[in-house]
Amino acid sequence: MARLLALILLTFLIGWGSKVKVVESTSREWMGGLQESGYGIDYEVNFITKNGSDELQMEALWVGDLHMKVRVSAFTKGVPVKLKAGVTFKPGADFKMMVVGGDSLKKPYNFKGEGLLMYRYKGKIFYTEISEFKKLEKIIYP
Repeated sequence: MARLLALILLTFLIGWGSKVKVVESTSREWMGGLQESGYGIDYEVNFITKNGSDELQMEALWVGDLHMKVRVSAFTKGVPVKLKAGVTFKPGADFKMMVVGGDSLKKPYNFKGEGLLMYRYKGKIFYTEISEFKKLEKIIYP
């Protein structure tokens, strides 16, 4: 009986657990050499999935209250994948900084880590929290 219970529990954990495992996540601030270039932050999330991109689609990333669309190529299950997202702040006509590549779309819930990755599996939406982004050295372009 204990073996059967353990098998059912293992099946539940494997079958209904998160389909995405974050391996590493980084952020890198950058500044353009000219004022009109602005500044920004690029994010990379390396992850492994239990399914390929034919069944699972990566859709969005929240970092704090900032929402961004993500870029990722096709992937297969079990193979490491790199996801990219980023935000740029540029001066507008009135010299106030405007957000490009991100917005303030309300986050689905208050997550505990630094980021929240949204993906779709078989038409249903799921989330994986990112505990922290390793900060890489800032790039200042000439």
